[in-house]
Amino acid sequence: MNRQSLTTWRQLATILAVLLIGAVALGLRLRATQLLPIDYDEDDYLGAAQRYAQFMATGDVQGLVDYAYNYEHPPLTKLVYGVAILPLPPAPLLPEQSSTLPPAKSLPQPHFRIARTVSAVMGTLEVLALAILQPLAGLLLAVHTWTIKYTSQVMLEPLPALTSLLTVLFYVKFRRSRSSGRIPAATGWSILSAMALGLTASSKYTYCIVGLAIVADAVWLALAARTPRDDAGAPNHHLRAVIFDLLPWGLIAIAIFFATNPRLWSDPFGRLAQSLLYHGDYAQSAHVRQFNFPFWQPLVYLLGPVPWHPGVFVVMLDIFITVLAGLGLGRLWREYRVCALWLAIGLGFLLIWPTKWPQYILTITAPLSLAAGLGMQGALWEPLLRSLQRRRAPDGPALRTAGDQRIARRDSRRALPWLVPGIIALSLLALFPLIYQAAVALTDFNAISIRDGIQGGVWRAVWQGLTGQAQPVTVALFDSMTRTKEVHWAGPTVLGQLLGGAAPDLLAFNLLWVVLSMSLQAVLGVAAALMLHRRGVRWRNFWQTIFILPWAIPEFIGALIWLRILEPGFGWLALAQAIPADALRAQSVAGPDATLVQLLVAATWYGFPLIMLAATASLKLTPDEVYDAGAIDGAVGWQRFRWITWPLMRPLLAPALFVRGIFAFNQFYLFYTMRVEPPTITLATASYYLFAPTGNFGGQFAVSAAINIFTVLVLLGLILWLARLTRGAATEEVTYV
Repeated sequence: MNRQSLTTWRQLATILAVLLIGAVALGLRLRATQLLPIDYDEDDYLGAAQRYAQFMATGDVQGLVDYAYNYEHPPLTKLVYGVAILPLPPAPLLPEQSSTLPPAKSLPQPHFRIARTVSAVMGTLEVLALAILQPLAGLLLAVHTWTIKYTSQVMLEPLPALTSLLTVLFYVKFRRSRSSGRIPAATGWSILSAMALGLTASSKYTYCIVGLAIVADAVWLALAARTPRDDAGAPNHHLRAVIFDLLPWGLIAIAIFFATNPRLWSDPFGRLAQSLLYHGDYAQSAHVRQFNFPFWQPLVYLLGPVPWHPGVFVVMLDIFITVLAGLGLGRLWREYRVCALWLAIGLGFLLIWPTKWPQYILTITAPLSLAAGLGMQGALWEPLLRSLQRRRAPDGPALRTAGDQRIARRDSRRALPWLVPGIIALSLLALFPLIYQAAVALTDFNAISIRDGIQGGVWRAVWQGLTGQAQPVTVALFDSMTRTKEVHWAGPTVLGQLLGGAAPDLLAFNLLWVVLSMSLQAVLGVAAALMLHRRGVRWRNFWQTIFILPWAIPEFIGALIWLRILEPGFGWLALAQAIPADALRAQSVAGPDATLVQLLVAATWYGFPLIMLAATASLKLTPDEVYDAGAIDGAVGWQRFRWITWPLMRPLLAPALFVRGIFAFNQFYLFYTMRVEPPTITLATASYYLFAPTGNFGGQFAVSAAINIFTVLVLLGLILWLARLTRGAATEEVTYV
C-alpha cells in the first residue's frame, strides 16, 4: 500500500471514528433527556422560551425587546428554545417565580421534551467539533457526566459551550493559515472566530473567558517574538500586529453580541450594566452564602461524577478524565497553547468567583477533555503502539553468552545472604501490612467484629469470597452500615467507589493541600536561603539555626503550639487582641476557606526549613564564576535568578520537594490536633476518623483500609507523574547553564 492510499484510509478511519463518537454522545444525551428529573432553572428557561415563541408568533418585536424576566442572562439560548417550540400548539405559560424556588414538578409536553432534545443536539455538536480536532478528546467529552447532564436539560450551557469551542477552533485555524502565508483564509477564520465569540457572549457571559484566552495567546506570541531591537526600547512591531489583529476581531464580536441580544436594542449600555451588575450582587447574596462552598468546590466537581442521579449515566469516568488531563497538560501547552490558557484562566475564574454552581465547570470541560485526550494519547496509546512495534521488530537485543549468565548467577548467590535480611524486614514492615490492609478492604470488618477479625476472620472472608463460597455484603462509603459479630466478604465495592470518584471533596482538598502547602514552603524556603546567602548578612548561622528549629520540633508538638495560638476564645491570638471569647469564636473558622488559611500557616512554618537547607546547599555549591559570567552577559535581578540560580538549584530541591510532598499528602497530626472537620481534612485524617471506634461513622475498619489503599494508589500515581514531568529537566538546565 502506497503512502497516498494509507493517508486516504487514515482519513476514512478518522471520519468514521468522529461519526461513531457523535453517535455515542447523542445516544447518551438522549437517554439523559428521558431519565433526568426536572432541575432548577429549567422551568424558568422554558417559561422564557414560551414567551419568546409567543412574541415571534405574533410579530411583537417590542415585547421581544422589553421582556425582562431572567434579564441577568443574555437571551440567545432561550430564543433558540423558543424557535424550537414555535411550531407546537401553545401551552399555558409557566409562572414567573423566583429562581431560588424548587423546580416545578411537571412541565408542559411536548415543549419540555423538544427543548431538551435541542439541548442534546447542541451538546452533541460540541462533541463533534472537539472530536474533529482530537478524537480521543471528543470521546472523553462525550462521556463526561457533568457535561451530559447540563447539555441534556433546558439550561443555558449547551449553546455557549458549543460556540466557545468554535471560537477557539476557528482561532487555531486562523493561526495556522496565517503562519503558512494564506492571508485570505486566515481573514475568514478570524471573522468566524469573532462571530462565534459574539454568539457566546449572547448566550452566557462566563463563557467569554475563551476570549481572554485568545488575547493572552496573541500577546504571548508577540512577546515570544520580541527582538533585541524591541528590548532596546524601539517600538514593538509584534505587539502592534497583535493590536491590528485583535481590534477588528473584537469589534466584530461586539457587533454580533449586540445584534443577537434583542434586550439591548432599546437601551444598550444601561441594560447591559444592569445585567452584569446583577451577578456581582447575587454572588454575595444570602442564597449563595448559605451553601458555604469552599473556593476549591469546582475541583470537587471535576474529580467526581454527578452524584444525584443513579442509573442515568452509563459510564462515570470524570475522575479519570481529570487525571488524564493532568498527564496531558504539557502536551496541551506545546500543541494548543490557547486551550491551555483557556483551561488555566477558566479554572482560576471558577476558583475565585463566589458562585459555585456545578454547571459553571462546563466553561472548561472542552479544554479539559482535550488535555485528557492528549494525555491518554501520550501516556497510554502511543507507548502501547511503540511496545507492539518493538515486539514485531526482527532484531532484538543480543543475548548474553553462557559465561556471562554463569557470572550473573554466581554474583546473585553471593549477594543473596546480604539481601535476605532486608527482604525480610521489608516484607514484615511494609509488604505484609499493605497486603493485610488490602484484605481488610475487601470485607466488612468493623468494631463489632473485631474479635473474629483478629482471629482469622478477615482471611476466612477473603478466601470464601475469592473461591465463590460467599456472596458480597453491602458496604457503603461514609455510611453507618449494619454490623455483625462476624467478618463477611464485601468485595472491592468501597475501593471501586473511591476510584470512581465517590469522595471527590476529600481528594480535591488533599491535592489542593499538597499544591498550596508545597508552594508556600518552597517560596519561603528559597527566599530565606537567598536572603541568608547574601554578602554582609550578620549572624548568618544564628538565623539559620532559628529557621531550622521548626523542622526539629515533632509535628504533633508543632500542631499543639499552633492550636494554642489560634484557638478561638482562649488562644494566644485571642488573648492578645482582647476580643471576647464568644465573639472571636463566632468569627474564627467561619468556613473552610478560613480553616485552610490557618492550616497553611502552620504547615508552612514547620515545612519550609527542609527546602531552605536544600536551597542553601545548592547556593554554596554554585561557583562565583557562573554569576560573574552571567553579569558580563547582562543577567541581573530576576534574570540572574531565572537563568542561573534556579536551574542550578533544582537538582537539590527536587528530592526535598518530593519528600515534603509525600509528607503533605499524608499529613495527619496537624488536622487531628487542630480539630478540623470535613471537607478540610486529608485522606489520612478521614481514614483515622473512620478507624477510631468513636463517632457516628467510627469503627469502620474495612472502609478505613480501603481509603488507605486508595491513598497509596493516588500517591504512587502522583509520584510517577511528577517524575515523568521533571524527567531530565534539571540535568538539561544545568548542562545549558
